[in-house]
Amino acid sequence: MTCDDAAARIRLLGGEMLEWSDAGPDGSPGAEVLGELLRPLLTGGRVLVAGPHPAELLDAAAAGACELSVLLRSHSDACHLAEQYEATVYCGSLEKAAFPEAFDVVIALDGVERLTSSDHAAGSWAESLGRLTAMLAPGGTLVLGVENPLGVHRFAGDPSEVHQRADDDWAAVELDQSRPVNLERLAGLLNDSGLTVGRSYAAYGHPAGPHLLLDVSVLETASAPTALAVAACVGVFGTPAAGYDARHLGRMAIAGGLGARVATRWVVMAHAAGGRPVTSPVALTADADAAACWRLACELVPAARGGWTRRARGDRTLRVSGRVTRTPELLDGPVPEGRFLAEILMAACARNDVVAIRELLVLFRRWVEGHGTGGRVPASTAFAVADNVVFDGTGFAMLDASWQLPGELDLDVALARILRHFAARLLDSGQWHPWSWQIGADRLTLTLLAMAGGTADRETVRRGAELDAEIGADVPGRAGPGRHGSEGGPGEWRESYRELYAARGRLRARLEEAQQKITMLERDLETAEAKLAKAVRAAKQAQRRDERPRPPNGSRLGRVITAPVAALRPVRRMFGTGSDGSAAR
Repeated sequence: MTCDDAAARIRLLGGEMLEWSDAGPDGSPGAEVLGELLRPLLTGGRVLVAGPHPAELLDAAAAGACELSVLLRSHSDACHLAEQYEATVYCGSLEKAAFPEAFDVVIALDGVERLTSSDHAAGSWAESLGRLTAMLAPGGTLVLGVENPLGVHRFAGDPSEVHQRADDDWAAVELDQSRPVNLERLAGLLNDSGLTVGRSYAAYGHPAGPHLLLDVSVLETASAPTALAVAACVGVFGTPAAGYDARHLGRMAIAGGLGARVATRWVVMAHAAGGRPVTSPVALTADADAAACWRLACELVPAARGGWTRRARGDRTLRVSGRVTRTPELLDGPVPEGRFLAEILMAACARNDVVAIRELLVLFRRWVEGHGTGGRVPASTAFAVADNVVFDGTGFAMLDASWQLPGELDLDVALARILRHFAARLLDSGQWHPWSWQIGADRLTLTLLAMAGGTADRETVRRGAELDAEIGADVPGRAGPGRHGSEGGPGEWRESYRELYAARGRLRARLEEAQQKITMLERDLETAEAKLAKAVRAAKQAQRRDERPRPPNGSRLGRVITAPVAALRPVRRMFGTGSDGSAAR
């Protein structure tokens, strides 16, 4: 493809932003979920992708659309996209957009905020939505994504909320009264635009790329797959917890029937009059803690007897890298429920409940030991980390058992890898725990191994760390936090207000403890100094006595003889007699 061909497909609308780019990092974590959602719609016809979207979604749209058009405000992004796809690229602001024909499908999963240019006075949110809906052909479908301003990512301390604002946050969206703040208001705006709202999804995970989509109506009438929803609340397995753990908030909100209220984003499918019904999945999920080549999208279906079943979608071929393999078929089946082992352990650490930690680790060791015999277990048990194992009160289960490693391992080595993964995560999170703050990941792993009843020696921990490094080299993102060295200092925290406030509390407690120690040492020092000064004075007095000049022996004898006479001299002076006995005058 030549540059002239790419330039010929770019249509300048007005309001183009030249020195600007909305392009995000490649390999968006939510592309698999959103791609599976759009697959039933992309069966030909004219498709418009409005706003910046991941490259994986554009690939799916280009493969399924008969005629693909893209609307972007960044000129550099438009030129790059025109070189990659056989698509017509419209560059400019949304209020300047004018298309020769309407579209069968309009995709705006990024919302409408990044469709307007800074060079023109942008209209309200509702006006931008009206312009999008006006682009639909009769019977067309609009797929719209809207970020929830009261989502779990806000309550958990989003670092971009205060001091890491993006460059495109020049518009004060909170001042736009037409912007929907709940799903009901969004549905009302779509109905006012002449559209019929179909499925509405609550999206969990990062706002720019959700990891879980749940139909809102099913979420309100059936029990949600809590384990997957809680995992999506933190985005990825092994991510250090925030000052307020998002998993706890997500679990409590879902249990209280507020799952849709605290979703990070809403994804709505709205149809124009005369549209044909489209069968879309009830729920979709995808893991986000691995590279794009390892990710798998799964469809979730409510089971007849309660709970949820899961089935991998898309490419179901075996993934291999080094010794690590991933088998999509192993994801098919019921979704285990319960609380994550990491949640339970961290809650016990926050209470200084060492007894509960020991009892849980002993039960966990027995469960891992039950996978093998003779002190040997399958090497795949090394993936049973605390963020991938759930406990329902009676037994443990792996949430994602598709990861495999050939061969066998010593039980204690597998436990060392699992517990070191949790130890590094605990130290990196900065949360309270009953051990010294100067402890490193290796020493804490030794402690946890001993509490679990395993072999607690440095050689076992070293072999577990080597296994962790091997898995991390083959599958980036699966090896745990990795920021805490063998004897590292305090962990690193995301610089949000909650994190800084929590760090301030910890530093204040440690400062008070250090101040108490200083006061005690100063008191001991003052006592020691007083004793030392007394000893010095006694030594100086003894030295002065030793250094006083002594008379010779003869003079000493004379003083002994004349001492009585000298003692009577003051008495004679008192009575007025001289030394010769005569009276004084």
